[in-house]
Amino acid sequence: MKTLIAATALVAGIASTASAQDYKITVTNNSDTIIAPLIVLDAVAAAPIMFDAEGNMSEAYVNTILEGDPRPMNGTMPEAVAGPVLGTSGEPGVLLAPGETASADMFIFANTLRFYAKGGYDEGDLLISGVFDLSTGGGTILLNRYDIGNDEGTNEMTLDAEGVVEVVITPN
Repeated sequence: MKTLIAATALVAGIASTASAQDYKITVTNNSDTIIAPLIVLDAVAAAPIMFDAEGNMSEAYVNTILEGDPRPMNGTMPEAVAGPVLGTSGEPGVLLAPGETASADMFIFANTLRFYAKGGYDEGDLLISGVFDLSTGGGTILLNRYDIGNDEGTNEMTLDAEGVVEVVITPN
């Protein structure tokens, strides 16, 4: 009986690591261009909307990057969206200027986070993106900027710049 109780307690403890937790997400724009608000998503729940069966970026995701407004795509996957980290720059006052730091508190249900933002808000087809394994707690990730190849007609993602955005994830 003691073994059963211990095993049950162990399973409950493991299961609790997958439950929701409150985090502070702090974003610093280390790039030389203004960027859109950084969107924080449950990577698993968002994947079917953001990528097609072959793993290519979906039309909705490409349009979001080109337009810079995440609301239409994010509205199709509300269970995946933890929230945006809004800056205070640009028009309409939610963009992150070079060197700007912003933060937001988010209640997160995921173990794997995906981050994205239109990178180079005044430029065509740049994407800031990255994935973080949250199952071990908070930490820091540097996000890279990619050219999605839309302007060039290749539709192939290529690395444009490394470490352009720093994200610090801290349990509240």
